[in-house]
Amino acid sequence: MAGKRSLFRLFLWFVVALSGLQICFLWHYNSLFNAQNADAANEIQQMADQSSKLSPESTHIVQQLKQNYQGVTVSPNGQYATYVESNSDGSYVLHVEDLPSGKQVSEATNLYPVQYVSWLGEEELFVGEQKAPGDLELNTVYVSNGDQANQTAASVPQFSSLAPDAVISKVAYSTQTNDVFVLITSSGSSALYHIGTMENVQSVPFSDGYIKNIAMSPTGKDLYVESRSDGTWNIFRLDQSSTDNADSPEYLATPQLAQADAALITVSGNSLYYGKINADGLVTSVYRENGNGSSALVKELSSAQLAGDLAVDSSGNVLVNPISTSSVSI
Repeated sequence: MAGKRSLFRLFLWFVVALSGLQICFLWHYNSLFNAQNADAANEIQQMADQSSKLSPESTHIVQQLKQNYQGVTVSPNGQYATYVESNSDGSYVLHVEDLPSGKQVSEATNLYPVQYVSWLGEEELFVGEQKAPGDLELNTVYVSNGDQANQTAASVPQFSSLAPDAVISKVAYSTQTNDVFVLITSSGSSALYHIGTMENVQSVPFSDGYIKNIAMSPTGKDLYVESRSDGTWNIFRLDQSSTDNADSPEYLATPQLAQADAALITVSGNSLYYGKINADGLVTSVYRENGNGSSALVKELSSAQLAGDLAVDSSGNVLVNPISTSSVSI
């Protein structure tokens, strides 16, 4: 009998040990599953909370505008939204809507075909227009009344003798120095321009490949350029040198390589945010480079993303497919 009891106790210990192993096994995989779900939920939450300045009502308005119009942007303070309509006569209209009230504030009429819209502070907009194939201008529209710089005595930067499919694809602006840089791209080339305080247009030399994106630090000192050369996407830094003529700044003859095999996301404060890319050119992780040149990982993405689908908010959080943007190409 004693032998049977010993065997029974041994059997019980075996069952207990086996149950413990099963619990540990299930707990391990459950924790992995929950971690993956938490990461995905975090990205979804960031998408939902990506613009704390937008109320649910304003977010709904922006979503509706995006479903029906092009050129939808949101002002930096979340007060206004833009959208673009085309008329049967070929002219375009840029509308500015007050988001809290849902009412129109102003409209800019009789525009040339609009290629690009970007907020200049809270009260003005850059509007890239195509006057004719290969003939572009960077107009300014005033939010309060819809007035346009090209309808007044103000000088408007003109870009002529370009490729027929050339478009204004990005404008970078320094709030501290009023420096403006314009990236113009076509199917086969790219060109970078600086606009001075008197609206003088100056070509910025760059020979390190096709430029896809630009961004600038608030001080205007550092201009970041993402370009492709020899099958590789790289980010370069162009430092503006001191000069007595603010309308004709000088730049380093040889741009400095900031990051290799990387995609430019944005510049926030004086920090460069960039993505490490995989073989397909998609961003897998986002890093921040500080002014001293050191880099820190900001976020590992749960799934690879296009750099154009990523943004960084004022708190340094990475946003996936943000609902509101302050600039857009059409």
